[in-house]
Amino acid sequence: MQTELDQELETAQAALLARHAPETQVRRIRWSEGETQLLELGTGSPLLYVHGGLSGAHEVVPILAALAESHRVLAVDRPGHGLADPFDYRGVDLLDHARTFLGDVMDALELPSVDVMANSMGGLWAVVFAIDAPSRVSRLLLVGAPVGLKRQMPRQLLPLGLPLVGQRLGRYVFSNATVDESRKFWGKVLVRHPERLDDLMLDYDVANMRRNVESMLGLVSRIASARRLGYRRELVLGERWRDLTTPTLLVWGEFDAFGSPEEGQALVAKNPNLRLVRIAGAGHNVWFDDPESVVAEIERFLVSQPRSGVQAVA
Repeated sequence: MQTELDQELETAQAALLARHAPETQVRRIRWSEGETQLLELGTGSPLLYVHGGLSGAHEVVPILAALAESHRVLAVDRPGHGLADPFDYRGVDLLDHARTFLGDVMDALELPSVDVMANSMGGLWAVVFAIDAPSRVSRLLLVGAPVGLKRQMPRQLLPLGLPLVGQRLGRYVFSNATVDESRKFWGKVLVRHPERLDDLMLDYDVANMRRNVESMLGLVSRIASARRLGYRRELVLGERWRDLTTPTLLVWGEFDAFGSPEEGQALVAKNPNLRLVRIAGAGHNVWFDDPESVVAEIERFLVSQPRSGVQAVA
């Protein structure tokens, strides 16, 4: 049954798509534990987008039309985000959940393998899935540092990890979100130029938090270690990064609050399947600060890098 918060979010999404990618198709797909929403645009080779934590598929909309010039872009709402069904993350093994969800989505879309583009928490999900099911991820694009790089999280997120207090604080902040507060948060954690953010994007961001507050708080409880005030140990991949055989491009902003380009370069030094490009003057959601450079680097990689298991033509 549709709620007032569903309607608010659908209205915000329609306005955002109308401005940036009006030809986008919006549809529902099923996975093994519910339904989610898919944004689809373009007719080229498929490119699956997996969004970051406490966000939604909408975050890729500003570059959706540009990517769709060469690809069939498929942006999916993770469970409990965007217009996906609510999801109770309490007690869930997040890495198993990531494998199940991404595998189910690909099955629903009849994609034996696909190029994947992911950000932040979505990056962790995509890396874990690519390590454990390498035949299903042909190439991987990590736009912004993925969770799982290290234990530390941005200091602005630490209060959400506090026992008891963090949940109450998060419930108040998410339920009472405003466009102005959202812009301030983006400027502290996600982008270098919050003044450039489209108000329609922030309208959606606010409606997304209001609709999905309980799902998001459940996810926070599974991400954060109250003892260490950082990410839970099991989410930090450590040496497992060496097991990533999928050709992978790291597109990182110079000022990424979740992990510096130097930390990304350390991964590249340990795994020949990884490459890194640094975007000057950009933050974590790097495409908001410099969309043209990010799209150009993505296209350059996809044109030049053969899919996993495919030999280059001389």
